Amino acid sequence: MSWSWEEIEANWLSGGHIALSRQEILAAFDRVERILGREWIEAHRAEGVTGALPTLSVAMIGRKLQSLEGVANTKLLIQKLQRRDASAFAELNAVYILLSRHTDVATEVAPETAVGDRIRAPDIRVRRGEEPWTYIEVTRPDVSEVQERVRSLMGRLTQQVASIQRSFALEVFLRREPADAELDSLALRIPEFCKTDGIAREEIQDLGLLLLNYCQPGQFVVQDHPGEEVRPMLGAMQVVTGGNEPNRHIVVRVAFSDDRADEFLKKEAKQLPTDAPGLIMIETSNATGAFRSWGSLLARRFQPTLHTRVGAVCLFHGGIVGTPDGEAEETETKLLLNPHAKLPLPSWIIETLMQFENRTASGDK
Repeated sequence: MSWSWEEIEANWLSGGHIALSRQEILAAFDRVERILGREWIEAHRAEGVTGALPTLSVAMIGRKLQSLEGVANTKLLIQKLQRRDASAFAELNAVYILLSRHTDVATEVAPETAVGDRIRAPDIRVRRGEEPWTYIEVTRPDVSEVQERVRSLMGRLTQQVASIQRSFALEVFLRREPADAELDSLALRIPEFCKTDGIAREEIQDLGLLLLNYCQPGQFVVQDHPGEEVRPMLGAMQVVTGGNEPNRHIVVRVAFSDDRADEFLKKEAKQLPTDAPGLIMIETSNATGAFRSWGSLLARRFQPTLHTRVGAVCLFHGGIVGTPDGEAEETETKLLLNPHAKLPLPSWIIETLMQFENRTASGDK
């Protein structure tokens, strides 16, 4: 059943706007229903949430599914998409990026190829004309155990805001993950510190800072602090407002470093053949700070005798940006070419991936 604009406007957009035309949105919704199913689309709205973001999400999935037309061996990938497998969406995003510039690219999903004395199935292979195939491995790091642990400690600290009957705006800025004893001490200190009048700042030994009333309650703006190293951060915020409650909030930010880059490089490189160009694409949307920090880590692993089958690593992620025409999804890439690669990537792949560099997408990178 085809979608009508009245249905999307009333039940999905609900007054929101996205930077796609009416025809593009309708075509995208119809394509998602045809390939993934109507129930899949309806389930995409968490608890009936409507507006620009869920509508844009479905519409962009529809546009990306269009890139699979003409691609060989997509049956298993589509089945994984129907199950909402995160790795499948990373592969879909990779195909969408790779085919964004040229229409004459032969593409196959999960092609079998010999790697040493074993038969492997890299995620994708592409080529133009009679050039050799380029084999591509795609991976999407999940939230690491360290991230889960850091978010747990942030939750413990932010929960305290409810019991402090006073108007305030507190930021807990941590340079590293605290030990258990440090966390216990910090949890005891916060209620007392929040009783301070006016603007206040307190050093927590070498652990970090407590910053009180540097903004209005409920109006926190992320900013760097003088003298503090600019690093990827995990953050959480708890706000109490309304009724007879004093307006107040607590923000916890913890410096975070995800050091799994080398692990992913080693794992994915093993899937690539040694007699054809190879590319590893890593979607970093769910790995806090990876887009910023993994580039230098990976570049150091390119050595004359290491990972020579890898022509390049491409970090990529997507973000939502506001435009005059409404919300839009924007992709950003960071291409790390391997100067020691046995077989370099074709120039058209390099140009395609580099067209998405140096874009500003929302969210942590």
